[in-house]
Amino acid sequence: MSDLHHDMEAIRTMVNELDIEPSHAVQVCRIALSLFDQTPSLHRLGARERDLLEAAALLHDTGYRIGVQKHHKHSRDVIMGQDLPGFDEIERKIVACIARYHRKAEPKPEHTLFGTMETAGQEVVLRLAAILRIADGLDRLHIASAQSIRVEHEESLVRIIVEQRRPCPTDLWGGLRKCGLFERVFNLRVELLADKIT
Repeated sequence: MSDLHHDMEAIRTMVNELDIEPSHAVQVCRIALSLFDQTPSLHRLGARERDLLEAAALLHDTGYRIGVQKHHKHSRDVIMGQDLPGFDEIERKIVACIARYHRKAEPKPEHTLFGTMETAGQEVVLRLAAILRIADGLDRLHIASAQSIRVEHEESLVRIIVEQRRPCPTDLWGGLRKCGLFERVFNLRVELLADKIT
């Protein structure tokens, strides 16, 4: 990967121009980065990869303008058609793939863009898409119910405790149903529960 400086400000401007609901993208990004920051011993990735996750999370729904049904694939195409300032070509592909895999099918070698990547790039996509899927699920209703998350890691179990602004079982269910890739990539079980609101 390059030594270019990622222009995250440009990405944030882009989401406001391209996403029909940027507030959801910002919420998903916030939760995804929190999950990333609390699990360094699992993903073993650094600041550059954190930027890739941030960019993908912000841009993950930009494909909605093209069509709802396959918006994850449209988002991939939108990202590939953009100049991402400070991101080299390999990084742009990684960002596009992470966004593409925020829903539906998990990464497979026969998938066009993912299949063209070197193993190291594919591994980054797998780890970061696993994180993004959970964060996206936790805002299923697009009402930013999750105020914060707290992660507890015990051997083969990761417990994600969600502090919600108000009880929202649908968003908890949304997060739980998208834990599969995370469980497979990191070879552990995920428990997802609401923090008791006092």
